[in-house]
Amino acid sequence: MAIETPNYKVIKKSGRIEIREYQPYIIASVYVDSDSYNSAGSYGFGALADYIFGNNTKSGKIPMTAPVDTQMSEKIPMTAPVDTTKSKGKYKVSFTMPSSYSLKTLPKPNNNDLIIEQVPKRKMATIIFSGYTPDTKVSKKLSELKNWLESNNIKSSGESILSRFDSPLKPGFIRHNELSLKIS
Repeated sequence: MAIETPNYKVIKKSGRIEIREYQPYIIASVYVDSDSYNSAGSYGFGALADYIFGNNTKSGKIPMTAPVDTQMSEKIPMTAPVDTTKSKGKYKVSFTMPSSYSLKTLPKPNNNDLIIEQVPKRKMATIIFSGYTPDTKVSKKLSELKNWLESNNIKSSGESILSRFDSPLKPGFIRHNELSLKIS
């Protein structure tokens, strides 16, 4: 059985870069104080995995989906119990929830640090790459994506989102990763 991923359609493709239109979907997220995508992803993965493996109000398992998203966050949205703050080094780590759930039917997390929210329909510019994701490689891919957007007169906004689709046990050369920016 294939792992579910967010639903999107490709609007434009140029090599490893795609312009995509995503349909709305639900995510469970946790904010992590960290110095890198990888350490934030490791901590956040554990907290989110705990939720989908049954640490929720229904004590029920939620099927795993892909990818695991990690996003640098300068501003944390005001969602109880999280206050709006500005802080360098904060990352938002997210799991996409299965499409069979709605905000009403999804079990509430027992961990108050987890946030459940709807991601609206949006357009994203995405660069696809393989391998491990050290911050130096992520920065290089982000520059490549931003340069392509600039050369195509496409405006981006917000922080980049690093999406990892594979288990940390999978060899780097066959790992699927994506780096995305929201576009107008």
